[in-house]
Amino acid sequence: MRKLLFIMVIGFLLMPTNTFAKEKVLPSGMPVEDVEQTVDAIMEKYIGKDIPGVAIAIVQDGEVILLKGYGQSDIEKNIPVDPAKTIFEAASVSKVYTWSAVMQLVEQGKIDLDADIREYLPNDFLKLDFDEKVTMLHLMNHTAGFEEKTEYLFTYDPKDIISLDDYMMNEKQPKQVHKPGAITSYSNYSTALAGYIVQRVSGQPFEEYMQDQVLGKLQMDNSSFKQNWEQMKTTIASKGFGYEKNGDHFETAPNIYVSESPAGSLNTTASDMAKFMLAHLNQQQTGEFQLFQDNETLRTIHDQSYSPNPQMPGNAHGFWERLNGEYRMIEHGGNLLGYTALLSLLPEQNFGLAFLTNVANESSNLRIDLYNALVGDEKKTISVTRSEHDQMVQGTYRVARGVYSNFLSFVPVLGNDSDFKIKKHEKGGINVQTPFKEEFHYVETAPFFYERVGDDLSLMDKLGLDMSRMAFVMDDKQNVSKMSFGVISDNIPVKIMDRVSTNMVLLSICLVTFILYTLFFVIRLIRRLFKSKNGKASPSSTSYRFTAILAGIGILVFVNLVILFSRFIPDPVQSLAPLKIHIGINWLFPIATLVCGYFILKNLKQTSLAGRIFQILLILVSILFCIFLYHFHFLY
Repeated sequence: MRKLLFIMVIGFLLMPTNTFAKEKVLPSGMPVEDVEQTVDAIMEKYIGKDIPGVAIAIVQDGEVILLKGYGQSDIEKNIPVDPAKTIFEAASVSKVYTWSAVMQLVEQGKIDLDADIREYLPNDFLKLDFDEKVTMLHLMNHTAGFEEKTEYLFTYDPKDIISLDDYMMNEKQPKQVHKPGAITSYSNYSTALAGYIVQRVSGQPFEEYMQDQVLGKLQMDNSSFKQNWEQMKTTIASKGFGYEKNGDHFETAPNIYVSESPAGSLNTTASDMAKFMLAHLNQQQTGEFQLFQDNETLRTIHDQSYSPNPQMPGNAHGFWERLNGEYRMIEHGGNLLGYTALLSLLPEQNFGLAFLTNVANESSNLRIDLYNALVGDEKKTISVTRSEHDQMVQGTYRVARGVYSNFLSFVPVLGNDSDFKIKKHEKGGINVQTPFKEEFHYVETAPFFYERVGDDLSLMDKLGLDMSRMAFVMDDKQNVSKMSFGVISDNIPVKIMDRVSTNMVLLSICLVTFILYTLFFVIRLIRRLFKSKNGKASPSSTSYRFTAILAGIGILVFVNLVILFSRFIPDPVQSLAPLKIHIGINWLFPIATLVCGYFILKNLKQTSLAGRIFQILLILVSILFCIFLYHFHFLY
């Protein structure tokens, strides 16, 4: 009996451990062994239709559970994507690598997140328009208040690459337009500034520091922050072509070289991104993949550092938060000409997902399908109710991220694609129209906090902005100061003078007036010439001559504005200096308004009552046009 019992015990102990081990599953509950088949099915929907090629990496519990390539890195040569070798532009995913470098220096006591960043910069380097200090935390949270900067952001020719030192010279600094900490406004410049501080504090050029302390440390052998990636033989040999989708086919995008290297110059592979994710999920910061000396630093970088509302996702020291079902994710996406990238982490679940694609502005349902399958599908039933706040939050809101200090401030009006329009919904709640003219129903579920009704997704959701929740922040007078989805950029109320409708009406009135008045005087001139042949022409009124001149110059300036934007739009990252000639030409109109207006009014008595009204109307319209030119920085 004892012998039989002994044999049974030994047999029990020798049984395969996986018989009793808990089945490994993803946060969604999917068994690990089903991951590849599931991802294959998802990719099949998009490869060749919406996306030429994708490399994906999925990690969990310190292991890579899927590393795979789909589609082509070179369509013409039919070269498949290799997740270990095919190099892609990581675009703005580069930023979380830069923030990791910042936290390394925080850990070493060389950077204080709450200190005035001017302590780390040359004297008089930073031009600020507010008295409040700007901290590294502001840079991480994209709340430093800087406007967007387009000049020299990237170049198409490696000969024109601007070094980080030259790019950061203060004459190229964007204007600070928001009070620090007040508005979230996604800023490439803020990250570039942080990278410049890394360079100054560490004593190493930024690219070298990243190679030594981040990429090299994690054995990311096929990755580099070099601005001129053509200097890297590995990159040239293995980099996938970038494409843009045009109808039902893909067109090759031109190569670009990023000036703001800390914000977007990383070239990498899915295999190397897996190593970066493993380092960020290495809770003990021991072993092969380690970024920090202390696991407390890792926990800090993953903690929320800013949110506009306690119930909203926000920023986690440079990562953007996403709430997906019961899980909190931290992530960062990236878009460059020809490439789209994403890196998402669930620190508490030791799970990470990253993909790299070779198509610009990937807007299929790929990321949503991956989230739903691997992390979990968020389904929530929202009861429709009415709130007194529905009336208070109505209005037009514009993305805070933008240019404010030159003629590009007119771009949101010209493009008509930056505004959210909110009005009360007939069933209760609010109706939100996106910049893409999609409409969604939201209901208040907490004071000034709204959630979307239904499961329909906007194009912005597919591009990476989670629009399922929105919050309104009120000022002391109980007026909305901003509307926020928690991440990327807040949206601020649009003043009447900045609205698309206001400006379209104003410009239509001005242009039609200038054309009609010019036509009137051309016809009048022809009639006078005809009458002069017969000796019947009467003397021309001085005021009428100046009226004709003013209307003609108005048309000239309108044409000048069209030429200005036709020169800018094909190359939106060009230097604005050559375009200043158009600003000079615009000055003809306010000068003409003063001079011609003076002579028109001086000689007004020469004309009939109808003629006086006719000319005064032109002066009033001209004053409106001058206000428009000044307001949108077409004069300076």
